Amino acid sequence: MGRKSTGTVRILNNDDGEPQWHAKWTRADGTRSEWLPLPGKVALDDEAGARAEAARLAPKVRQASAVNSKVETVRQWFGRLHTMKEGRGLATVKDMRGRAAKWVFPIFGETAIRGVTREDGEALVAKLDAAVAAFLKQGPGKGRLSPSTAANVWGDVQHAFDEAMNAKDASLRVLEANPMVGVRGPDGGDERQGQILYGDELLALLRGEPVGDTICGVPVYRRQTYAMAVYTKARASELEALTAADVDLKHATITIAKQVDASSKGRKDTKQTKTRRVRTVDIEPHLSPLVEALVVHPQGKRGRLLHMPPPEDRAELLRKDLHTVGVTRAALHVEHDPLQRGITFHDLRDTGLTHMAVRGDPPTVIQWTGGHSDFKTTQGYIARGQTERQRIGNPLPPLPSGIAPISPGTISHTRKAVKTSAAWRPQRELNPCYRRERPVS
Repeated sequence: MGRKSTGTVRILNNDDGEPQWHAKWTRADGTRSEWLPLPGKVALDDEAGARAEAARLAPKVRQASAVNSKVETVRQWFGRLHTMKEGRGLATVKDMRGRAAKWVFPIFGETAIRGVTREDGEALVAKLDAAVAAFLKQGPGKGRLSPSTAANVWGDVQHAFDEAMNAKDASLRVLEANPMVGVRGPDGGDERQGQILYGDELLALLRGEPVGDTICGVPVYRRQTYAMAVYTKARASELEALTAADVDLKHATITIAKQVDASSKGRKDTKQTKTRRVRTVDIEPHLSPLVEALVVHPQGKRGRLLHMPPPEDRAELLRKDLHTVGVTRAALHVEHDPLQRGITFHDLRDTGLTHMAVRGDPPTVIQWTGGHSDFKTTQGYIARGQTERQRIGNPLPPLPSGIAPISPGTISHTRKAVKTSAAWRPQRELNPCYRRERPVS
């Protein structure tokens, strides 16, 4: 528990050898003052009066010490912490900076790091609770936070103040006590339910055939992207970074060792995965023809396997493509609902992992394939697989024809077929509807 900002009192002998109430306060820089006699006459049996007098003088002590010393603020210290983490290659530093700037600094960013109190932590939690309550009532929006994001903010703060005491880097160790110890974190709540595609819906999307009055179906490049997202179960940023060098056709595996660096110009650079782990996953048998074709003829820039839509368009394009092929289940397209949300591109990964659970894959394989650092996350997919089993039907079914313009075979035969196949021509020749479209807002 952090020291009381109002001061600590004790009876000690004064310079004349007489017993008198003394107090010790926390200065603005977090250091403690000497034991100083309280002015005025406070009866020795009046501890409450001594505490009240110490509390009255505490702001003056903090103000005087702030004037007389150079103070490192919470904002400045967090900046040093984030720079250190960035130097170690932590992929989530940008998110940590954003959460701190938006939620932590407005509460006590300009407070001295050594002067933060329990009350500051409680004020932050109150703000997070209000944002979570607004989210659960009204859904996403300005000033609202999902329970998981609020937990991330609070987790960042707890970790930061623990580092301020125990960091391996001695220059970051500026506290003797953690003011956040004992402060209860923000309230939780049920996250909005994400969506997954059932087997028949997935096949309709991958076939890409239009229904009704729609003329153009789903472009081949997007169907390839959707298939890879579901059947590799990679995160979108990991999928975008894949190249032929990451694929081992001989052993039918893909190594996921990097993700796209969104902060780089044109998203051309890569960085470590979200969990900083490298994982090698099996290529689903039904996906092999597509992967083999992409290795020989990468569709993205700079040798990347896939030509993926811009991140800001992916969710809207996915929902548009589902409408195109007649998949109009209301839950996939819901809007402004605090309990559930429409399908997003990330839900394709969730679809693949849930289908694995329905298929009966071992939990450890699901965890490794998904790159989960916490098995609780994997358990969520297993539980959902049990409840969605009947609706999903045949999990991870064979890909429809037209996505990979080759037939399965040996690696050497496949490569030869790809090189000579007239079907693998520029997509503009194959599909007059093909265009690099963006959704209309």
